[in-house]
Amino acid sequence: MSLRSWFEKTFPQEETKHPRAERREISGLEAIHWTGSSPGLDIVKNISSTGMYLVTRERWPEGEINPVRLVYPELADDSPDNQVTIETRAARWGEDGMGLTFVLPEYMDLWLWKTDGLIEPEDILSEFRLSRALAFLRRICPSASQPLKLLFREGLGNLRAGHAIGIAHRAEIMLAAQPNFDQMRAPESVVIRVIKEGSWADDTATQHLWAGILVTACTLTGDDESNLPYMDLLAEMATVDTRLYIEACSKAPKVFSTNGGVSANALMRSADEMVTLTGTKDLSKIDRNILQLSILGLLEPREKAKYFSFAQVANLTPTALGLELYARCQGHRGSPFEYYAAQQNQSASPDPKTDSEKPQ
Repeated sequence: MSLRSWFEKTFPQEETKHPRAERREISGLEAIHWTGSSPGLDIVKNISSTGMYLVTRERWPEGEINPVRLVYPELADDSPDNQVTIETRAARWGEDGMGLTFVLPEYMDLWLWKTDGLIEPEDILSEFRLSRALAFLRRICPSASQPLKLLFREGLGNLRAGHAIGIAHRAEIMLAAQPNFDQMRAPESVVIRVIKEGSWADDTATQHLWAGILVTACTLTGDDESNLPYMDLLAEMATVDTRLYIEACSKAPKVFSTNGGVSANALMRSADEMVTLTGTKDLSKIDRNILQLSILGLLEPREKAKYFSFAQVANLTPTALGLELYARCQGHRGSPFEYYAAQQNQSASPDPKTDSEKPQ
């Protein structure tokens, strides 16, 4: 028996246990890194689900970890949707560059080669963003791993999946700023609903509200479903509703009671201000949105029966319920009193630079 035959018989699975990930050349994909004296921009020669090879003059020490941003310059804009930043580890050197392995977050499972057909650079970037979003959601709710995968891969469609990815990425950033973020968990009922209903939101502001709701559902025990009723309200809000609502809750003067409650003084806005705020000149539409928020209990009831004219003002005073929902949508788990008191103290704090510039 030959040595090779003996080895294959003794260790039958050794050669197939860790097959090398398929590696393909993707024309147009580039990588930005920040090592050395200035940012570098290099061509991605080939890429797989585990790493990539850069055509570069750089030679990082083996094992060194650096962030790399994947970009596709031919895309129309440089929005976050069109770029991905990942951690990489230097694995080997070649004559024209170096090989890097990806240092991926836990639960991140890349699926780069969905078909045998042509794969475009934007497909690569989209897959990285989707996989990163799935990894975060699966981390905060392991029990929802399979339903989430089905939703993102088959159930949402490209447009809604993009919205859901934006929500997940925003929630990940918000949660990372909090203590014990890596131990926080959320109930499956909340996570699935955020993705299903939040993915209908086509504007960033509304997506950020959904992200905040998800963050406040994350606790050390992972069983807090108190946000479910608030999500009923959030699901009713369209883009113009969101703009009016954020203006109301962020700009209305707050009143703090001795019993720990918080309310708002009247906030009035002119028709011109409403047009600027909402991006529409249709006053009847704006009035319907204000009425909708009032019916939901998020704004004070309106006094007049018909839509306002350019000679009138609109009442955008938020209710206690509106203020509470808004605080939760900012990732705040405590009482609304604590959130708005902290906001007021922060806005009242003097700017140290401004003080130092004052004449003595």
